Amino acid sequence: MNEQEAEAAVREIDDLKQRRGDERQLAALDDLARMLGECAATPGSYLWFSGD
Repeated sequence: MNEQEAEAAVREIDDLKQRRGDERQLAALDDLARMLGECAATPGSYLWFSGD
């Protein structure tokens, strides 16, 4: 995902957190938001996910 896609995805994190996951899920969403934010703030960057 490039920085434009990451910027769009990071805006969806708060909506996902409103669905009231458990602490582990909320921590994972916080980590994801941090990574997406770093990608969005760095022109020319990509965030790659391994596996399915």
